[in-house]
Amino acid sequence: MKNVGLMGLVMTGLVACSSPPKYEKVKIEMPAEFREIGAWKVAKPNDQQLKQRWWEEFEDKELSQFEERALKNSSNLKIAIERVNQGRANFGTASAGLLPQFNAAGRLARLEISGARPLTNYNTPNQATVQTDILPQVLASYELDFWGRVSSSVAAGEASLEQSMADFQNVKLVLSTDVATNYFNLRQADIEIDLLTQLIRLQEKAVLLASERFKLGLNSALESAQQQIALDTTLGLIEQVKRSRNIFEHALAVLIGENPTNFKVAVNLADRPTIDIPLGIPAVLLERRPDVASAERAVAAANAQIGIAQAAYYPQITLGGGFGYEATKLSNLYFAPSRVWSFGPSLSLPLFDGGRIDANVAFSKSTYAIAVESYKKAVLTAMQEVEDGVSGVLALDKAWLQATRASQTASRIFEISKERYKGGVSSAFELALAEQAYINTKRLETQAFASKLQVQIFLIKATGGGWSGKKAEGL
Repeated sequence: MKNVGLMGLVMTGLVACSSPPKYEKVKIEMPAEFREIGAWKVAKPNDQQLKQRWWEEFEDKELSQFEERALKNSSNLKIAIERVNQGRANFGTASAGLLPQFNAAGRLARLEISGARPLTNYNTPNQATVQTDILPQVLASYELDFWGRVSSSVAAGEASLEQSMADFQNVKLVLSTDVATNYFNLRQADIEIDLLTQLIRLQEKAVLLASERFKLGLNSALESAQQQIALDTTLGLIEQVKRSRNIFEHALAVLIGENPTNFKVAVNLADRPTIDIPLGIPAVLLERRPDVASAERAVAAANAQIGIAQAAYYPQITLGGGFGYEATKLSNLYFAPSRVWSFGPSLSLPLFDGGRIDANVAFSKSTYAIAVESYKKAVLTAMQEVEDGVSGVLALDKAWLQATRASQTASRIFEISKERYKGGVSSAFELALAEQAYINTKRLETQAFASKLQVQIFLIKATGGGWSGKKAEGL
């Protein structure tokens, strides 16, 4: 009894000193608000969050159709879903360790025992025997989790599953923002091609007018050459924009899982809307970033791996048992004398492993340190991207307003030139120049608007889109 009590005290002490490390979320000092937040207009309703299908707020049916096709056909998204399925399977494997394991086993054999085998009794000589062995039985085993190996495996599996869910949401966010970015870039290319086409017609007219004026002695050859240079420049520029449109169209095709060779998007010159993007305090916004959530779950999984590695220092104790029947004939199998059973613990304790366990523990601790720094980096990157997005939206909104004023002024000058031309005060050449100036400033206005739209999409991505949590919707 004294030995049993002493053994109990030793086991209790081992359990106390071998508890797996408790996970504590990494503390990162967060600012109270973003630098530009004072000048930022929060969207209404003031729920600080976009809806899951954030692209629908642009109220563009064509964009929504492309987003739906991307979510249905994207290979990257399908891969991410399978990663989640793998995470679920791994978590199920780890969780199974919390329950006892039962297995059916059996043996049916005709065998001969050697007559030359070592003696078990010197007074009874061995002899060769041939017999039948029938042995059906049920085996059971259960690992006693004194050292936290099983619970740490479950914790690691759960954290890895949640990480894969966050990764899925990050792939979905990147995919949806890439679709929107390429779609609106393509729309901008359509608008620029239309404006440049109008400009080319005006410049061709201006070249002819300049040539006629030169023949009449009303201007120099320099003016004709300048107009020709402007026309040639625009002709080269429109080809570049057409090439860019093809690139955006091909990228959009791949994103939605279509063959770029057969994929065509019709020209669309409709007005493009912008949306209000709700912002809150930095800590809340970071919870909406799936990549940040993934990095934090990676830290939790790495912490659990330390517990698994450290548990190898201590005995692995498994309760095992079996029950069945063994006989040489089926007719004698299910009788009381044919019963066989066993029950008891088995123990495995490492005595010398050449430093393998020490190396595994050191490796797991290093993995944890890497995960912590990766998480900190993810948080800082998120903060940087939100700051860039907020300041970018504010700056580009001002730039767009200035470009709009310039376009409005050029429009008024063009209207005045038309009136002057009708009144015989100015020439057709001056009218053509005024119209060219208006088209150029209008093009700059659309470019400023496109830049504003792109940085809005960037900010949607930076703030996590419409996602807010660790669980992946629809998985």
